[in-house]
Amino acid sequence: MKKNKSMRDCAFDELTTASRSLPFAELYALVANDLEMTEEEKAAHIGALYTDLTLDGRFVTLDGNVWDLRSRHTYDKVHISVADIYEQAEADQADVDPEDNEGDELAEQAGENGEEGEGGEEEEETERGAASLESFGINE
Repeated sequence: MKKNKSMRDCAFDELTTASRSLPFAELYALVANDLEMTEEEKAAHIGALYTDLTLDGRFVTLDGNVWDLRSRHTYDKVHISVADIYEQAEADQADVDPEDNEGDELAEQAGENGEEGEGGEEEEETERGAASLESFGINE
C-alpha cells in the first residue's frame, strides 16, 4: 500500500463522496485503487476491511452485501434482531444434507494424511486467496 491512510477511513471517504450505498466489491475496489494496492495486497487485506467495516459504528450493511454510512439510515431500518439471526442459522443448518459434504470430508482426510496435489502449498494459497475474493463478491 502506498498511502498512509487506513482502509476504513478510505471507505468512509468513498461512501461520503459517492453519496449512495455501494456493494462491498465496488467499495473495496475504490479503496484498493485509492491506496494503490497490488493484487497480492488486495487478496491479503479484503477480510480486514470487511471486519473493520462491521466493527466500525460509522458503517452499516444493507441487504445484498451493500454498505453505507449509518448516518444516512434510521435505526429501525438497519437494526437486526439477534433472534432472527439465530433462527436463520438454525434453518440453514437443518437444510444441510450430510451426504452433500462427503467430498469435503474426503478432502479433509487427504489433507490430514499429508497427501498433496501437484501444486503444493503455493497453489493452495492462491486458491484460498481466490476463494476469499469470491466470498466477498469479487471475481478475478
